[in-house]
Amino acid sequence: MKGVFVGLAVASLLGCGGGGGGSSTGPTNGGVNTPPPSDGISVQNNMFSPGTKTVTVGTEVKWAWNSCTGDVYSGQTCQQHSVTFDDGTGSATQDQGTYTRTFSAAGVYNYHCSIHGAAMAGSITVQ
Repeated sequence: MKGVFVGLAVASLLGCGGGGGGSSTGPTNGGVNTPPPSDGISVQNNMFSPGTKTVTVGTEVKWAWNSCTGDVYSGQTCQQHSVTFDDGTGSATQDQGTYTRTFSAAGVYNYHCSIHGAAMAGSITVQ
């Protein structure tokens, strides 16, 4: 009988946890935000990051939406944005995903979000 009590006491102590040094948090975006490649552009709430970029002719540039805030536990809010060039081409209005464009001619390509206008703008200089 004494062995049963000792076993229960040990199990009770082990079940209490503690003794560690780490911490754990849940995911902050539930996988909705899409990190851009290191040479890409992040579409964030009310800004493109970086806002300007210089590339060579033939370069493919990728925009990735990172406009969701909150977490999977308390709910997320994702803002709608677009990448709209002055010539009218560009992405759909969306709250997640990516958009890619290859620049085949030298020049300055100005773009903006169709929802936020000049307050959310950027440019690509192609050399």
